[in-house]
Amino acid sequence: MRRIALVAALVLFLAAVTAGSAGSATSKSAFAVSVAETTSAASNGLTLNSELEGQFDVAAKTASGEGSYELMAGPTEIEQGTFELTGLVSFQFYGCGEVTLPPPLGRTALPPDLCGGRAIFTVHARSSTGDDHFGLYEVNCQIHDPGGQAPPGTSEGVKVNARGVNFNKHVTGDNLFVMLP
Repeated sequence: MRRIALVAALVLFLAAVTAGSAGSATSKSAFAVSVAETTSAASNGLTLNSELEGQFDVAAKTASGEGSYELMAGPTEIEQGTFELTGLVSFQFYGCGEVTLPPPLGRTALPPDLCGGRAIFTVHARSSTGDDHFGLYEVNCQIHDPGGQAPPGTSEGVKVNARGVNFNKHVTGDNLFVMLP
């Protein structure tokens, strides 16, 4: 009986170490990031439309890329400009190769280098009038490992915190992380 308990404990230990190793291997990867035009909303009624193309390296905590934005009050544009990624704050990896879509599509296989996760970047934005803004730009992509799922409570989209305005509601979004070789 003691031998069975020891073997069972060893098997559980090896399973935990193997699962931990798989996650750590991906945490050192580099990714391309693409955000198609997406809309985020703030509690004060403002919306932010943005898009982005760039890349980041998880191990080095670096990021580069450029995007554009429009700040809207209802149908009225009140500011527009461009922004650049200046660094990677954090990255939570969800996996690669599958996405769960609404019925009737359900689980859909994807190429193994198409990945999901949650990346938070530091950004430097410049409005069309020349004003500089600094903030955080969060990209969430719902792709995950086959048979898995993105974390509950997450959704596809972008969140932005800039100038004290927190655009923390995903309205629309279509984002992608591509693992680089």
